[in-house]
Amino acid sequence: MFLHPGLNNRQPNLVNTVFPPPSSLDTVKLPQTFTAANLEKIAGIRIVWTNNLADHLLLRDDDTKVMLFHHVSALYLQRYPSRMPLRDLADETVRTIALLIPPSLGAASPWFKLQQQEHCLDSEAGICDRLNSSERQIDKFHYWRERLVLLKRTYDDAEPKSLSQLWWDDRKKTQWFTFWVAVLVFVMTVFFGVIQSVASIVQAWASVKSLKASD
Repeated sequence: MFLHPGLNNRQPNLVNTVFPPPSSLDTVKLPQTFTAANLEKIAGIRIVWTNNLADHLLLRDDDTKVMLFHHVSALYLQRYPSRMPLRDLADETVRTIALLIPPSLGAASPWFKLQQQEHCLDSEAGICDRLNSSERQIDKFHYWRERLVLLKRTYDDAEPKSLSQLWWDDRKKTQWFTFWVAVLVFVMTVFFGVIQSVASIVQAWASVKSLKASD
């Protein structure tokens, strides 16, 4: 079952019970780079797909995994007027998916296509309408606000643990540029040092050979 069994027209108040209003109004920025792909590549937060809407955006295992609900087709069915108690929740859930899995030129991104093949995901999750800058404001989220804030802060606080994460992590562009310039300078220093050493060895060998030939 994709949705919580109590979320139906006979129990409209259960929507606010299962998904209570945010207890705080903490704010964060949600830039275009805040995506599921970057959660994995930069922060090392693994995406775990779930069929349970109540688990959507939950962090697990010491904040190393985040649950994502992918059944967008099921959410679209809740948008009809006869399902008013669920419409706002469904619309906002779709927007969180659009935020984290933005399409690429109107089609699913290469990252999502690989995920879909591996996990048999709902294809609609990869082609949600891309959010504009106004729609990405945290104030536009009600049901999922607290989980989005916690996920974004976990992402911001994550430190790269591998060279690949260091390469992709341009959240702090000045530090990223300074680090890789330093790496380039170090590599070039070692490279030219090796060349100089080899040249010195060759020169010494040539001198010894010349002396032997003169004898």
